[in-house]
Amino acid sequence: MAPGKRQNNGRSPLVNPQRQITSFFSKSNSPSPSPTISKLNPNKSNSNPNPNPNSNSNRTPSPSPSPTTPSPLQSNPKKSRLVIGQTPSPPPSTPAAAKSYGEDVLRKRIRVYWPLDKAWYEGCVKSFDKECNKHLVQYDDGEDELLDLGKEKIEWVQESVSLLKRLRRDSFKKVVVEDDEEMENVEDEISDDRSDSSDDDWNKNVGKEDVSEDEEVDLVDEQENKVLRGRKRKSSGVKKSKSDGNAVNADFKSPIIKPVKIFGSDKLSNGFDNPVMGDVSERFSAREADKFHFLGPDRRDAKRRRPGDVYYDPRTLYLPPDFLRNLSEGQKQWWEFKSKHMDKVIFFKMGKFYELFEMDAHVGAKELDLQYMKGEQPHCGFPERNFSMNVEKLARKGYRVLVVEQTETPEQLELRRKEKGSKDKVVKREICAVVTKGTLTEGELLSANPDASYLMALTESNQSPASQSTDRCFGICVVDVATSRIILGQVMDDLDCSVLCCLLSELRPVEIIKPANMLSPETERAILRHTRNPLVNDLVPLSEFWDAETTVLEIKNIYNRITAESLNKADSNVANSQAEGDGLTCLPGILSELISTGDSGSQVLSALGGTLFYLKKSFLDETLLRFAKFELLPCSGFGDMAKKPYMVLDAPALENLEVFENSRSGDSSGTLYAQLNHCVTAFGKRLLRTWLARPLYNSGLIRERQDAVAGLRGVNQPFALEFRKALSRLPDMERLLARLFASSEANGRNSNKVVLYEDAAKKQLQEFISALHGCELMDQACSSLGAILENTESRQLHHILTPGKGLPAIVSILKHFKDAFDWVEANNSGRIIPHGGVDMDYDSACKKVKEIEASLTKHLKEQRKLLGDTSITYVTIGKDLYLLEVPESLRGSVPRDYELRSSKKGFFRYWTPNIKKLLGELSQAESEKESALKSILQRLIGQFCEHHNKWRQMVAATAELDALISLAIASDFYEGPTCRPVILDSCSNEEPYISAKSLGHPVLRSDSLGKGEFVPNDITIGGHGNASFILLTGPNMGGKSTLLRQVCLAVILAQVGADVPAEIFEISPVDRIFVRMGAKDHIMAGQSTFLTELSETALMLVRFFCSLNQLCRYIHHHLYKY
Repeated sequence: MAPGKRQNNGRSPLVNPQRQITSFFSKSNSPSPSPTISKLNPNKSNSNPNPNPNSNSNRTPSPSPSPTTPSPLQSNPKKSRLVIGQTPSPPPSTPAAAKSYGEDVLRKRIRVYWPLDKAWYEGCVKSFDKECNKHLVQYDDGEDELLDLGKEKIEWVQESVSLLKRLRRDSFKKVVVEDDEEMENVEDEISDDRSDSSDDDWNKNVGKEDVSEDEEVDLVDEQENKVLRGRKRKSSGVKKSKSDGNAVNADFKSPIIKPVKIFGSDKLSNGFDNPVMGDVSERFSAREADKFHFLGPDRRDAKRRRPGDVYYDPRTLYLPPDFLRNLSEGQKQWWEFKSKHMDKVIFFKMGKFYELFEMDAHVGAKELDLQYMKGEQPHCGFPERNFSMNVEKLARKGYRVLVVEQTETPEQLELRRKEKGSKDKVVKREICAVVTKGTLTEGELLSANPDASYLMALTESNQSPASQSTDRCFGICVVDVATSRIILGQVMDDLDCSVLCCLLSELRPVEIIKPANMLSPETERAILRHTRNPLVNDLVPLSEFWDAETTVLEIKNIYNRITAESLNKADSNVANSQAEGDGLTCLPGILSELISTGDSGSQVLSALGGTLFYLKKSFLDETLLRFAKFELLPCSGFGDMAKKPYMVLDAPALENLEVFENSRSGDSSGTLYAQLNHCVTAFGKRLLRTWLARPLYNSGLIRERQDAVAGLRGVNQPFALEFRKALSRLPDMERLLARLFASSEANGRNSNKVVLYEDAAKKQLQEFISALHGCELMDQACSSLGAILENTESRQLHHILTPGKGLPAIVSILKHFKDAFDWVEANNSGRIIPHGGVDMDYDSACKKVKEIEASLTKHLKEQRKLLGDTSITYVTIGKDLYLLEVPESLRGSVPRDYELRSSKKGFFRYWTPNIKKLLGELSQAESEKESALKSILQRLIGQFCEHHNKWRQMVAATAELDALISLAIASDFYEGPTCRPVILDSCSNEEPYISAKSLGHPVLRSDSLGKGEFVPNDITIGGHGNASFILLTGPNMGGKSTLLRQVCLAVILAQVGADVPAEIFEISPVDRIFVRMGAKDHIMAGQSTFLTELSETALMLVRFFCSLNQLCRYIHHHLYKY
């Protein structure tokens, strides 16, 4: 049998439809003739619904002009080309005579007429199947079809065709073709096809010239211009096609721009940090001197300042007037965006594709494995459905991605030009998102990594009062955009920035926001030393990195708008009174407290201001604040011991003890976190990580957590394991809820004006249903786990699992949404059909439709009685509904005011005046019904978001239970005996105390030590009659460092609330652990090993638990000599 049709990946069937984009970046004085063939928009189901998910671009790349550049098209056979211009339509052709074609027509060129498209499509006869007497025709777009040529309307094509060189204009048509009983009416549905992404100046550059065979790669033939053809042929299936409609002229050139740093940032301002090499360099770099002289040594920013100017801003670019005059309207639009965002890679939306031009195309080719399109200009792209994957890839690699979306259709452009007299020739496009490491909210890599990606804003104020030992004040704002979590703090720090280093090591922010040239050198070195290659953003002080006063005004404005929107529906008077107040009443409690503190909170408010400005540029500020979860940064300074809620683990302690990252590869394998992490939910893992970074200090809180962990063992363990099993099916509910809350507001790419071709509403519906199922699952799992309360006295477990306390009452809310619509049906169909009584607008529209249909039924009975024939009935032909089908014998009895619409043998079909009136009312009612259906999802999500505090409370309770169960399970993985630590009350007049018998290592096991066995140790430090320190000596490889680490890790385990690998373990709470271990310098910070050792040792005070290993080891030889 002949092979079936190959998959088209849900896109245009052209070999290279992206080449039509070349006309977007083109400029010529000659007008362009219109294409002779119109195409359909395939807004239809794909007969090959299994595209290749790994493909970054489904368009076949054009070959490079360089002979050394490989091309997938070089192996393709030459295609005959059609004459382009004012070519008349092909003459009508009758179906082929009843003739039997055989193998004699193989390899011949053929044209096949598709009646529903009213168009001819050219291809080649590839093979002949004798069994079914059908030929396999391969169209020039790569599609295959088995045809009985004797029954088709065909023409044979001559091999010799004249050539014309031209640029392609857009041809995307947005129409849906539906099956009808009579196919002649289907063609009428296609008459109003229009382009969805065409610009009027795209066809300006059309030149006529003869070309040789060697220049064939520069041509776009007319057959390729059939970018969309209706995939319904007679009664065959329907397929999706794609047209992008925009293009770039091969004369539009880009230089290889030298890297430029932004305010000392290590990230290149143009997003292109490596020069193009080899063949690519030969292909593109020659254009720089001729076309882009303004990017060379004479480069200036938007305000015409040169790089030597202190205020020079490399994020912007000045475009000379002579350069702008030579650009087409499409080129000007792209350069307008690029010149203001030279530090970003632009995803430029054109039709159903995102395009990358010039220097951005090099990034796409290098980082996304996209292939250059033909021509001298760097240009590549990918389809809309790959947006999430590609934007995440670039953001993860440290690029800033500017998303420019199409916000107007060609129909709207045409209407604007007619009604408002606009002279615009390109559709409107707007910036809709800026995506970076710290602003990612979805993606495959993000879903696979439960760790938070923090965005940290930092500002500094130097103070040196004589009464204080600290002289730095840091304002800190930490944001996890994916979960809408905002942590605020203002801390006093020492000269070495110890508190800041601790926070950086704990949080590992992926992105830093700071005022340009305002931080001290010590702070800059701390950021460099204790982060892992974050994206650094230097904002202009005051204008971009706001001060406290500007921040407060902006916050009040945002929350006043939010409050007014929520209250206007209920009581406008209340909303007005809220707006007229001081603005603090509508703010979250933490923000109100910070604002009320006055100058003492100015630094943290300024840090929040820098964050808000940055998020505002990413269209995330108001969305984030609306559902933000504010927290205060835990006390980590050097204040009163009794007020400290947590133990402090500074940066050297976290690194030397390998709490989160090992020293070999930097991942979590072999760390304390990996040993304790047995959580089954992503949000449980994040909570456990927070517990481990901040062990408890209050002895009462430690005992409560120990009781909770013990309450999940023994007879209660089966319930805990069942709870884990149920939770294993959960998505990351914390992030899912945050995305759902954000989608409730039409902003950024979610804006109603953005033209998207992927079914965004279906994805949103699936996430909504997933969130409902997840909340229901959490509620059921927690309710089932409540059975353990009979066997435990843990106050913490009783609080978490008691409805109305730690466990929110959400059963009635979930019931409301269950009664609203069928979750399973909606998830399968991608559409919500509300149950009766749920939505008043939809119910009203349905009622009106039923009333009109009843009137039509009544009218039919009246007509039967009037004409005296009960066989008269309604029929639907094409788009004509409720046609009154009357037997031919009664034609003389039909009133004159009846409108004859169609006929068939023995019957005539009419519309009566009353039917026409009722059909108009029915159309209006159906439109109202459809409109209500489209908005029902947003209304239901809005209702869901009203209870955001309860959903978050449920997630928090589930996360805490998951983390507690993880601690309960962890002790099963220790080697040797385990015990519950005895926590002694800490008094200021008593010496610290720690005692352990047969203390093992929580991470190391004998099976990892080869032939040896781990030897447990007894330790006693402090307390009555005992030394307050241990001086440990021994040979190399004797286990000195191992003992130091295991004691420190045991202290952390005890104060986290977990069991310890020992027979007996007693401890008075430790408020801080200092570790000085191993030989390590900080060359980037200008510190040698010796200086690093002394600096870290200088921070260790009397009451802290200290672990020193071979201090000053590199000077002992010198001391021995003297």
